[in-house]
Amino acid sequence: MKSMKYTEILKSNRELKTQLRGEKYQIVLLSNIVVNQLKEVLEFALRQMGINADVSIGEYDNIVQDSSRYVQADAVVVFWEAGNLVEGLHSTITLYNSHSIVALADRFESEIEIVLKNLRHVPLVLVNSFSSLLFGTDELRSGALKLLCKRLNEALENRATPNQLIVDLTAILARVGLGAAADFRQFLTSKALYSVDFFKMYAEVVKGSFCSVTGRARKVLVLDCDNTLWAGILGEDGEEGIQMDTTSYKGRVFREVQQILKGFRRKGILLALCSKNNSEDVERILATHPDIVLAEEDLVAKKVNWNNKAANIRELADELNLGTDSFVFVDDSSFEIGLVEKELPQVKCIQVPEILSEYPAKMREVERDFFLLSQTAEDGLKTEQYHQEHLRKSHGVKFDTINDYLTSLGLNVNIIFGKGIPIHRVSQMTQKTNQFNLTTRRYTEGDIQRMLKTPDCWIYVFSVEDRYGDYGHTGMAIIEKEQDELHTARISSLLMSCRVIGRNVEYAFFDRLVERLSQAGIKTLRAEYIRTAKNEQVSLFYNELGFNVVTSNDTQSNYDIKLDTYQYRNISYINVTEKDN
Repeated sequence: MKSMKYTEILKSNRELKTQLRGEKYQIVLLSNIVVNQLKEVLEFALRQMGINADVSIGEYDNIVQDSSRYVQADAVVVFWEAGNLVEGLHSTITLYNSHSIVALADRFESEIEIVLKNLRHVPLVLVNSFSSLLFGTDELRSGALKLLCKRLNEALENRATPNQLIVDLTAILARVGLGAAADFRQFLTSKALYSVDFFKMYAEVVKGSFCSVTGRARKVLVLDCDNTLWAGILGEDGEEGIQMDTTSYKGRVFREVQQILKGFRRKGILLALCSKNNSEDVERILATHPDIVLAEEDLVAKKVNWNNKAANIRELADELNLGTDSFVFVDDSSFEIGLVEKELPQVKCIQVPEILSEYPAKMREVERDFFLLSQTAEDGLKTEQYHQEHLRKSHGVKFDTINDYLTSLGLNVNIIFGKGIPIHRVSQMTQKTNQFNLTTRRYTEGDIQRMLKTPDCWIYVFSVEDRYGDYGHTGMAIIEKEQDELHTARISSLLMSCRVIGRNVEYAFFDRLVERLSQAGIKTLRAEYIRTAKNEQVSLFYNELGFNVVTSNDTQSNYDIKLDTYQYRNISYINVTEKDN
């Protein structure tokens, strides 16, 4: 999109609109300046990601009032331009006395509080930070507008909830360049301050947050080796000839890239190799090369062979039980990039820049594709958990039957309920889990906190561990009591991480859910399955549990069951414990 003209974006956006199906994702722009061009640019950026975005614009300079009108939107973007907080402020604030500036700050600090409070239940809210960069020349001193922005930004920081993200406006302006970001002629004639180039960069920066809340964040970064992890070709230059140290220009570039990748791994981004090389040579580099930053323990999987790279990435997807749309592929070869783009169009491909000094910055930008609205301590353990899974599979070949293997694992399911549930992780699971997810409803941390305060809403979370380690919190259910029926409840969300599929822990979990609901006086339980492109494998889950089909069509099935007829699985090899927090 960066090189596209606005007319090209308009045309492509209209074409994408006719191709996307399903419910529209409603985004509202609230602004005190004219941002009409952002509508098309943001829609196009998100539709490219498969999000059926529909952007509307609130009334001009009516942010406070509009913040109470659009509380049902899927997302709200707030453009609160500091230079136009009041008419002509960008030029008149230097004439304000200190009392007037304080009064102005008090007024807008109160308005910020109102807006954020009104929008607290919107799943995603983006609010631009206040910046004086376009109207200030106070690099050596803090001018009035700069001090005002500082105070209002502090108000944003202190009041924003986890689902309300503050977009660093100054950083985006710096990326675009002040001369290219603003159109002062348009600002003076029609209050349209920002250029199309600015809006394109803005959409690029924020689209990761939309991907996160709609379950489209990437999960795996797949890397070539030669001229991608290190400078040089291992098979030709040998171990001594490849460069990733600090004594040469090329070495410093690739060492910095590896350090960036090491940081990615600690944030929960899965790293994998896909390289045409001799496997034993790469293994030796990872294990013994004195300059290597990445180690075997940082990688979740490897495909080092002479096979087609697209086929190798398909195998990686199968091994990790993830869709190819979860992958980003980095390679220096235009041939390999072109091949993967053709055969696996869902994989995002990135070519190592010809100007090597641009490579580290390019890799830092990649992190946007993996953005998660909720960050948890478990994110840094993901690679280790996949290593544990490899040990489980190696252990499994010793057994003749799956039941013998599962019994040998010593599975324990720990169910947590009450106010002490891990809110960050629960929200994250709803945003990331796509396969074993019966309704694929996405919830923010604020949504979960609100549910916990609702008397007739129960949230159950479970973690799993076995002889090889702890899978972490891997599943949850949200159950709401029907308001008009005394002894009836409904499952509004039921999901489980793909990491524990195939162990039957979902049945052990459901057994205990039925016990608890029965004890709470629930006699009828309702549920629904909402079909998506990725959750076909659970389309018959409620049928298997003995639920009755009430209604069914191509997109949704509704069920119910009398709990006194439920047939417990009573899986002997799974120990279940509970903890009421």
